[in-house]
Amino acid sequence: MTRTRHEHSLRNQEVGQAYMIMLDVYDQCQHNHMSDAATLTAIKKANPWSHGEQWPHKAWQIALREFCRDYNLPLRDHTRYQVDISTN
Repeated sequence: MTRTRHEHSLRNQEVGQAYMIMLDVYDQCQHNHMSDAATLTAIKKANPWSHGEQWPHKAWQIALREFCRDYNLPLRDHTRYQVDISTN
């Protein structure tokens, strides 16, 4: 079986739906010759779920990490605790 670029094996429906939304936005951004940073901003703005919807928001975050890894987009790693090592 041959897969097209838009066929992906994903864990569940919510992650898959989020990934496909991101893929549509990515394709549109590539068509408009947008930078990686602008593409990532557009993808983040395309999130149809609010922070109040616990699982859909979590699925979006999972899909975002996977999408950025798959398409080499510059997703910054967020750490829970930021340590300031500068001396003032």
